[in-house]
Amino acid sequence: MDSCNIGSWNVRGLNNKDKQDSVLEFCNVNKIGVGGVLETKLKGNKVQELMDKKFANWDFFNSPTVEGRLLIIWRKGFVRVIVIAESSQHVHCVVKMAGQANAFCLTFVYGFNTIEDRKTLWKNLVQLKFPISPWLILGDFNSIFNVDDRNGGNPITQNEMVDSNQWLAQTNVVALKSYGSIFTWTNNQVGTNRIYSKIDHVFVNEEWHDFFPNTAARFSWEVISDHCSCVVSATSTEAIRIKPFRYYNFWADHHDFKTIVEQNWKRPMATRGLKGVYLKLMRVKHCLKKFNHEVIGDIGKSYQEAKACYNEAKYQAQSHPRDMIYQDQEAIAAANFDTQEKMYHKFLRQRSKITWLQKGDSNTSYFHACLKKRKMENRITTFITDQGMINDNFSEVVEHFLNHFRIYMGSSSSINTRLNMSCIE
Repeated sequence: MDSCNIGSWNVRGLNNKDKQDSVLEFCNVNKIGVGGVLETKLKGNKVQELMDKKFANWDFFNSPTVEGRLLIIWRKGFVRVIVIAESSQHVHCVVKMAGQANAFCLTFVYGFNTIEDRKTLWKNLVQLKFPISPWLILGDFNSIFNVDDRNGGNPITQNEMVDSNQWLAQTNVVALKSYGSIFTWTNNQVGTNRIYSKIDHVFVNEEWHDFFPNTAARFSWEVISDHCSCVVSATSTEAIRIKPFRYYNFWADHHDFKTIVEQNWKRPMATRGLKGVYLKLMRVKHCLKKFNHEVIGDIGKSYQEAKACYNEAKYQAQSHPRDMIYQDQEAIAAANFDTQEKMYHKFLRQRSKITWLQKGDSNTSYFHACLKKRKMENRITTFITDQGMINDNFSEVVEHFLNHFRIYMGSSSSINTRLNMSCIE
């Protein structure tokens, strides 16, 4: 699998074959690595029978505490899951996916229906331990967090949001960027009795954004449940080795430059997001390298060849002062040499700037070597005595220059000198 996806879905029961097939299809289509199936209503051996029949290549967690409410499943050989805490309303675990450098904490939630019963959930979530910093928490909270989280039915009251928002403040988590359906549950009533609510949520902490900055949640309606399914795509940042690439301003003067850049930038790219931009830049980079090698060529060599050709044309014109053919050839060679000379000097100036930009501002040996050279050039290490001898004794050199400046500047501040009152009178 080339993605790191986490899924959560309240399926309202897994007692029939159609729902079981739908959940399996949901996991395969969305490339789910680890998922939480909520409100399964399966107890005892029914869970084991389901896993053996439909999820043969999956492992699972189901305990008497969460039986019938939360079923955690993950792909064998691809994901490692260690459950470290659970209650009747949540399962907290550490997850490590193959191909991902970073592990993370993952909490699946299925909250009780009443405000009073959910108080235990908020308390338990605050007390969770985190052996690893990045934290993702998702599921059916059965709770709202904002005044816009319900459309239809009774108006939202402040009492409904107090506990949930207090938990947000205590744990310093924020809602993950999401797209798809705004509301995640409906009562499927007709007309004015229809109610939509956002009670399924995804939250992350600050460390999650540091390790998985390209994460987003997608909520989509499915036919077998009145809840939206949720898929979180969690792709960690890739360590891309820095390769030197020099862009030269004189490229833009070439008549083919703009066409080459536009053609390669507008070509379709399967990958989206910042990685897609990176790959597009890499593609343009390689095209420009080819353009520089095949069209621009060796700047220094072209300059020397144009110079030699111009000198030869001048000699020929001097040898045949009345022949217009040689004079025309001299003019053409002169124009070509002028173009190559300007390009060559632009190349030299920019190469000098690029060397400093690439090395000078970073803590490299080149940067420190430049500072050391400048320091050595500015250091005064010797002086010539009145007898014409070079004195390099450090203490005597220091004393000599101190005495030199004392002659001009004095040994004490004139501001502290007492005023001559008779002069003032």
